[in-house]
Amino acid sequence: MRKQVLLGLVVGVFWAQSLPSRSWEALQTAIKENPDTLYILNFWATWCRPCVAELPYLQAAAQELQGSLPVRIWLISLDFPPEGPRVAAALLRRKGITLPAFWLEEKDPNSWIPHLNPNWDGAIPYTQAGLNGPNHGAFTDTQSVLEFVKKAYAARIPTR
Repeated sequence: MRKQVLLGLVVGVFWAQSLPSRSWEALQTAIKENPDTLYILNFWATWCRPCVAELPYLQAAAQELQGSLPVRIWLISLDFPPEGPRVAAALLRRKGITLPAFWLEEKDPNSWIPHLNPNWDGAIPYTQAGLNGPNHGAFTDTQSVLEFVKKAYAARIPTR
């Protein structure tokens, strides 16, 4: 009985965890501090069906690219507070998604979207390569993610 209670507590704590929150400024700083890495920024939410559908493709692409290119795929949740970070973390765990994921703590999208892409209307899913690279809507398979990443990597201008 005691083992079951302890296991229940551990599982309860695990499922109650939230995504770490980050400001737009903190994300930009981290990207700029690592100019040799191409960051693929995927903006998503748990209530967006196409967003959730593409998560396994992003995961599979990241695994396939591992060790071949300096690329990192970041999942940036736009779920609504206060439950958004917890709900997003639970969905990722349930689906076995292990990519780095953050909850964007910005309250006003008009304060950060113009710095990323002034032409983006905020519709998700939305994926962009770096802070000024090409962008893409919903991915429908792993191959389309791989093609996007490889094309973005080939076209990037190193910032040194």
